[in-house]
Amino acid sequence: MKPPIPDKVKTLWEVWNLHGCILISLSLQAFLVMFASSRQRFRKAFLLFLIWGAYLLADWIAAVAIGFTTKGHNDDKSFADHDGTKGGAYNQDIAAFWASFLLLHLGGPDSITSFALEDNELWLRHLFGLFLQASAAVYSFYLTLPENKLWPPTVLVFLVGTVKYAERTCALYLASLDSLVASFLPKPEPGLDYEETSTKFASRWMLRFRRHAKLTGIPNIICVDDGGIALKSDFDESELLQVSKDLFERFKGLIVGLFLTTKDREFSRSLFLKITDHRCAFRVVENEFSFMFHVLHTKVVVMHNSVGYVLRAFSFSSLLGASIYFFQVEKRGFGRLDIILTYALLIGAVVLDVMSLIKLIFSDFTLVVLKKSWKKCVPEIFLKRSKWSRLVFQYNLIDYCMDERPKWLYKLAALIHLSGTLDKIKTMWCSSSENVTEELKKFIFDDLKKKSENARSLRDAVQASVQRGDLALSQSPFATEIKLKWSIGEFQYTESLLLWHIATEIICHLNEFSSGTGYQKNYKRKHCKILSDYMFYVLIMQPNMLSTILGNWYIVFQDTYAQAKRFFSKHSKSERSKEELYKKLSSEVKFRPAAVKGTKSKSVFFDACFLAQQLQGLDDDRWEIMDRIWMELMCYAALNCRPIIHAQQPSRGGELLTFTWLLMNHFGLGIQFSEQEEQAGAETMPLY
Repeated sequence: MKPPIPDKVKTLWEVWNLHGCILISLSLQAFLVMFASSRQRFRKAFLLFLIWGAYLLADWIAAVAIGFTTKGHNDDKSFADHDGTKGGAYNQDIAAFWASFLLLHLGGPDSITSFALEDNELWLRHLFGLFLQASAAVYSFYLTLPENKLWPPTVLVFLVGTVKYAERTCALYLASLDSLVASFLPKPEPGLDYEETSTKFASRWMLRFRRHAKLTGIPNIICVDDGGIALKSDFDESELLQVSKDLFERFKGLIVGLFLTTKDREFSRSLFLKITDHRCAFRVVENEFSFMFHVLHTKVVVMHNSVGYVLRAFSFSSLLGASIYFFQVEKRGFGRLDIILTYALLIGAVVLDVMSLIKLIFSDFTLVVLKKSWKKCVPEIFLKRSKWSRLVFQYNLIDYCMDERPKWLYKLAALIHLSGTLDKIKTMWCSSSENVTEELKKFIFDDLKKKSENARSLRDAVQASVQRGDLALSQSPFATEIKLKWSIGEFQYTESLLLWHIATEIICHLNEFSSGTGYQKNYKRKHCKILSDYMFYVLIMQPNMLSTILGNWYIVFQDTYAQAKRFFSKHSKSERSKEELYKKLSSEVKFRPAAVKGTKSKSVFFDACFLAQQLQGLDDDRWEIMDRIWMELMCYAALNCRPIIHAQQPSRGGELLTFTWLLMNHFGLGIQFSEQEEQAGAETMPLY
């Protein structure tokens, strides 16, 4: 026995099943055109959720609606009343016309082809969907022949929809991992024909020897004007965009794990060492990630070529022609609702195509190829627009411990094995964000530039890149190095990071309102606090970025959390303020915890308190040391993050860790080069 369904619900469904799907599909297309590209610049979880939901729902709703148009042809009730006066009635001709629009919607807007990199690997599924949905639209159109008086606009919109869907499938294929690797590989270079050249070698060897002798007298330097590009600190935005595009073409292989060539590494390093303004360097990297975002997640690759321009013109003229035809055709037999809906589809398609065309004209890929005279006509707002969020999320273990959680909710989550998920939701909800200040950018830029200048060979560059605090301590007074070396040498990376995070939190709070602190010390303290809370947030919320160096971090974290929670629960009632708790932490630990409690617990909580006590005794020197330590900890994490994970970040608002990774590679401090190159350049081949 079937459950009873009220007649009103049945009638409502019959009237609005197809009409509602079409309206929702059109609305989703408009939303994606306007907001899909904004995920470059914003990291708000709610906006990303809306874009993700619209991206998934757009495909599903359009496919379902095409099914309704084909199903309706066999349903006599649906077409019993062609004047649209009864519920559920719509004309067969206009239904076939709608099917072509739905195929157009399945092609999606130019601003989003994939939400995540994993979506690009599904290009074969989309290719199958193209044939399936196009066949359904053709079938819906075939059933209306030969009396269909809307066949000209239907054919035009069908062709546009097929082109859009094919472009999307092609863009997904070109952004898939296998295709990226193939496209990033250099052209084959077999060299000169051995048989021909070997016969001439004997007679020319003397001449070649003399020529080689002359070349060895030339200093081994890289011309900054290589490829017609030079970089100054006073470059305008259009010139920076050109430099960024050239560097992107040279370095794009990094995201799929390819090795850099010596020429590209030397060129980039020489270029960046001549930059004196940190804003210039960060803007170049920001532009590079914008190019990467568009290559991986939009139709830019299939649009910016002669074929793409022709297809753009064809699509727009076809939509315009279909609109003009429908405005003029006799509409007797069409329902009023159907006519209004078709007008909305036509106007919406033309308007959205115009918006896509405007975005295409003012995209970075178009601006970079414009002549200098034309670039002067481009409004500054398009050149200076932000291309990442410029935010870093902040969270710290102390607040995590002191946060009063609802115990009943966690007991319920434990029963259904969702405690970890609930923890992440709480962290996301309670975390804050900080702007990446110009002082912080300058600090990162100056630190990397100094390391690059000091690296005289590839071996030096590698050694400077893989430090996680040792180099910072070695630059301190010898007594300080010996005093603090245990905090780096005796722990794995994540243990050391957690230890320094807790110590930094204690020191920053104890010195937050100290008198007599100068401006320079204040912003150094702020750098420490921002980087410490940021790296803890990455460790908790994005452990995939540190997957190669995590070790047994979760055991260490849960033991540290349990010990910290016990301490604060024990003393929070007796101590009057958080500052008193921090003073207690930094003063009561007299011995290393391993000597007191053994090694059974993996907690580093009291190790961190002991470290905070040692740092407190360094007076003002502690901020310089802590700054350098956190810089090395962040650089170590950036280089040990898999490149494909870095490639995911531009579509999520960008990550400071990813910016640091690319900056390091531009300064010649990366580790993505072959073993043969390292051996060849270890002693004799300078980086510049």
